[in-house]
Amino acid sequence: MDIKETLSGVENIGILTKKNANNDAIGAALALFFALRSANKKTCFPSNNLPKEIIEFAKKKNKKQFQVTFNEEVSEVYYEKKSKGLVLYLTPKDEAANDDSFSCRIVSGENFFSSEYDVLFTIGIDDFKEVEDLCDPDQLFNCTIINIDNDLNNQNYGEINIIKENQPISQTVACLLKEINEYTNKEADSFLLYGLSFSNKKTDNNKKISTIKWLLKNGGDLSLFSGDPQKNKLLEVILKNLSYTNDTYISTVSESDFEKSKTTSKDLGFITEKLKNFLNIPSFFILWESRTSPLSVKGLFYT
Repeated sequence: MDIKETLSGVENIGILTKKNANNDAIGAALALFFALRSANKKTCFPSNNLPKEIIEFAKKKNKKQFQVTFNEEVSEVYYEKKSKGLVLYLTPKDEAANDDSFSCRIVSGENFFSSEYDVLFTIGIDDFKEVEDLCDPDQLFNCTIINIDNDLNNQNYGEINIIKENQPISQTVACLLKEINEYTNKEADSFLLYGLSFSNKKTDNNKKISTIKWLLKNGGDLSLFSGDPQKNKLLEVILKNLSYTNDTYISTVSESDFEKSKTTSKDLGFITEKLKNFLNIPSFFILWESRTSPLSVKGLFYT
């Protein structure tokens, strides 16, 4: 059964993970949730027995939006911001326009818990009994289950089973979204980076780094990471520039990179700790331009 074909024929999709899911599974679940929503799928969590991180992130990202519609030709549009609001001015071309030409409605911010779905993604759940405990049994009977995990003890209970023992679940989901690329977006990519950063699964680092670089290139960022946002911006630069040469990982930072991220070479200690924990690589070089005249290049080696 083909995933892309399965998704193209349905509108309602559920995403499920364990109450005690790790951050890798949480990042993967949220990435799927927002990626599929951006493709106009009605995506939901079929259980409110979820990790608190999912509830908090979903509420934060799923803010209400109002759509203002004017069903006539417009010659001029402008707005006025006030201390507690905004006034929108529209000048119609046709003087006959009236109140019936105008409407306003909420287009997002809806409840993201539902028991209505035609496809169910299960993330990091190896035992089908746990799925049954969390979901309505009648709904489970009538849906297609896509089971994603990295535990070989998984019972392979889905119509589609993607079990990759030697890689993070977030990496598996990243590969899946890349394959069906109309579903990828900045929010999804950022949640996948979040999940990858917490994974302690032993994996092929070159593949993991390739995935990270693709997610960053595609618009993802490290805004969900804890710590100083400016230092995280510098970490983004170093990850984007990371390469593997002669059995050593090397990255570079330019003078302008420091300026754009409002950081200095003194912040590279923070970067070293993040790289050790994020990538679990044994050694690496960071080369950077030093603010001297004439310009010089300095280096940091970790092993």
